[in-house]
Amino acid sequence: MSIFIICCLLLAFLVKSQSIYLPFLISQSVWVIAGCLALVFWLVGCAKKLSASVWHEGFACGALWAWYGNWQPLFNPEAPMFYVFPIYFALLTTWLTLAVVRKSAYFDVESRETLRYFQANLARFDTRFFAGLVLASLALPEHYLLYPIAMTLFMVRHALQRSLEIIQHLES
Repeated sequence: MSIFIICCLLLAFLVKSQSIYLPFLISQSVWVIAGCLALVFWLVGCAKKLSASVWHEGFACGALWAWYGNWQPLFNPEAPMFYVFPIYFALLTTWLTLAVVRKSAYFDVESRETLRYFQANLARFDTRFFAGLVLASLALPEHYLLYPIAMTLFMVRHALQRSLEIIQHLES
């Protein structure tokens, strides 16, 4: 999810530096397009028309820009959540990619079985479910922690799913 990491860092930089581009990002047309883009990637992911990594990346980027554009006018312009949460998302995604996904080829037998157990028993909490939760959280700005929690669950679930895909590819 390298594009998502770059988007998070870019948003944090723009907010912290009070860039002249911020009014453009909060215009209704921009955040509606970003939200529609996230919705399209989610629907394509539900239909399994794209690989998981592609629709996850597109969905996460669209949701991030929709979140900022929709929520920023409702809060104090200097609210730290608009640069802290993107940095948190970038760090979490980087850590999950480096510590979990890239090391999944080296998991021992017990770790692989545990991952399969989680996949089998937590199937109802699929990545698509968490993506739907992220979309629903975008409509509830009064619950300002719902979006970061939903996005965190989405990213963790993405890392677990991606690790399992790597393991299954190695074993086939």
